[in-house]
Amino acid sequence: MRTKFLLLLLSGLFFACDMSDDVDTMLSKNSFIARRDNGTWTGTTEIGLTANDTLIFLGIGEGLDNGVVVAKVKFDGVGRYKLNNQQGIYYNTLGGDVLISSYAIGQGSEGVLSITEYNEENGQIKGSFEMPLKATFLYGTGLKDSTLVVSDGRFNGFVVEGLFH
Repeated sequence: MRTKFLLLLLSGLFFACDMSDDVDTMLSKNSFIARRDNGTWTGTTEIGLTANDTLIFLGIGEGLDNGVVVAKVKFDGVGRYKLNNQQGIYYNTLGGDVLISSYAIGQGSEGVLSITEYNEENGQIKGSFEMPLKATFLYGTGLKDSTLVVSDGRFNGFVVEGLFH
């Protein structure tokens, strides 16, 4: 009876944990995890800061996944940044060099890039992102109107000044 009670208590504690906290601790340096149209999507990050304080975030799919999500904001440290139109995009390639689809935040929609931690000394940065996207180019399909949702994104990386010009 005591064993059953302990198992019940432990399973209750396990399911009561906030999954977003677990994801944040599991993220390795220069990586991200997100939901892309209801599927889990992971990869690496490249994050740069231009001379005019524009933060450019790239989330690059791993393995055979050639999807890339991009966010560009005027950076002012920790905070929540709204993404409109071309500030949030996603594109997919065939073999890394042939564009097969691209998406941008549509008119009237808004995405978010939130910076939750930023260390100016070593460049470490953590945050989250979400983007409701509308197709701007779809190669070889009859589709004229397509959407893609990138949600529940979390990232951990390092800002490199001068990475992008």
